[in-house]
Amino acid sequence: MITRRRLLQSCLALPALTAFPAFGQEDDTLNIASLKAGYAQRLKKILSTGVVPYIDIESSCNPDRVDIGDIARSMDQLNIGLMALSSDLRRNQFVRRIHYDNFPQRLLAKHADRFIPIGNGGQPPALTEAAEEFLNAQESAANRKAILMFGEYELRHYPSPRQVQRGDSDRDVDVPMDSPTGHRLFSMSEKTGLSFQIHYEIEDHYLLVLEKMLAQYPKARVIWCHLAQVRFSERAARYSATYVDELIRRFPNLYFDTAFGHADSVYPVSGQRHARVWAGSNSLRPEWLDLIVTHSERFLSALDLGQDRLHRITEFDQKHRQFLSLLPENTRHRVAYRNTWKLLFNEEFS
Repeated sequence: MITRRRLLQSCLALPALTAFPAFGQEDDTLNIASLKAGYAQRLKKILSTGVVPYIDIESSCNPDRVDIGDIARSMDQLNIGLMALSSDLRRNQFVRRIHYDNFPQRLLAKHADRFIPIGNGGQPPALTEAAEEFLNAQESAANRKAILMFGEYELRHYPSPRQVQRGDSDRDVDVPMDSPTGHRLFSMSEKTGLSFQIHYEIEDHYLLVLEKMLAQYPKARVIWCHLAQVRFSERAARYSATYVDELIRRFPNLYFDTAFGHADSVYPVSGQRHARVWAGSNSLRPEWLDLIVTHSERFLSALDLGQDRLHRITEFDQKHRQFLSLLPENTRHRVAYRNTWKLLFNEEFS
């Protein structure tokens, strides 16, 4: 088992990384070749210590409250390779920043070897009150090559366990996937070639709509967040490892991130354990393990940190590493960093 002491020692042993410019000379257009070089150097340095780095494809923060330096230090201590940390704009921030926040540029200006430039998170009020303006801003950022992927879009989202406990209903969101907003999102991905993430609760009556949109937009690159996170089992009779296998075989541009709760995590509204991949506290159900191994190129590491839990990064890291440790070695490397690298750069990591 990799202890926190060993993680810290291995990170302290790393040689200093070479600095690579993240942008062009005059604007926020990314210097892709330079970013790739910096990312690759960091991943290889961690690999050289015998630790598998991973790329966190899905975390977010309040851009006015986050301590970027603290996150970067934690990434070093824990040997986290890269992080796609998006800016979630609250109502007052949303208006002030005219629907796009240059948070990715702020991250890269300080730590270009750690952070993936990602579009803003699509949670209220972005898709619920000003979807057209928000998506215009995100597409503009993509077209001028300021980001490498779009953020997480909350199409159907129940309040999280923490929000339920706080009595917060602001993120009980229902934006139909086949609405004009959903069509614009899928079309935007097809046109730009960038992937986007969706939070889409797993319920039978939503699955046909998802299948229809995936068929209509075959070049859209979709990351469905939270594999097998089912809030209400009685509403998801169709969903299983077999169903996901069928989706993967039908839709070559569909991916899944592996940010799900631990084995004992309970959704307080239903009273059910909502991470359905677990057989026990340290074992995966055989059907889900077989699925991930069979289609190892379609699954991505993720922590799903948010502003209210950034201080728990060590806890989330330990849980994700526990999951990765249960995978065969080749699959572990694919899920941890190789698949995200290929999704971002259309090439294998080497």
